[in-house]
Amino acid sequence: MTSTDRPQEMSQEELKAYMERLREADPREILAQAFTMLGTGAEVKLGRPDARLLIDAMAALTQVVGGRVSDDLARGMHNGVAQLQMAQVQMEGQAGHPEGGGDEGQSAERAEEAEPSQPGTPPRQGSEAQQESMTDRLWIPGRDPGPPRPRR
Repeated sequence: MTSTDRPQEMSQEELKAYMERLREADPREILAQAFTMLGTGAEVKLGRPDARLLIDAMAALTQVVGGRVSDDLARGMHNGVAQLQMAQVQMEGQAGHPEGGGDEGQSAERAEEAEPSQPGTPPRQGSEAQQESMTDRLWIPGRDPGPPRPRR
């Protein structure tokens, strides 16, 4: 990292002024800015496993502040998380290997059709299998313990 890559250090006066602005700022504005920063990072990383961490952080923030912010802001945050979750699953599907792993030369959907998700259940067929496989790969924070692991 070169000296031009590093942020410039703040003087004591600049630091005090910055701290005062933060102290006076509306906490909802700070939350919205943090949420936006996480969303931007997740959007840039879509399709990569590390995008899930940022999306999960957004979901956690949404869950924690849900009743403390306006309905419009809470709804916008929830919708943003849902859109990024769907986009992440779609990008992983296009890559053919969720979370950077998966079967060699076999798409995730074909792998799911070939291997039933529950032992003793018949394989799904047709559009029903495709629809279920899309929703099976979607993780929902609070419902699921973590992102699904690739099948091998």
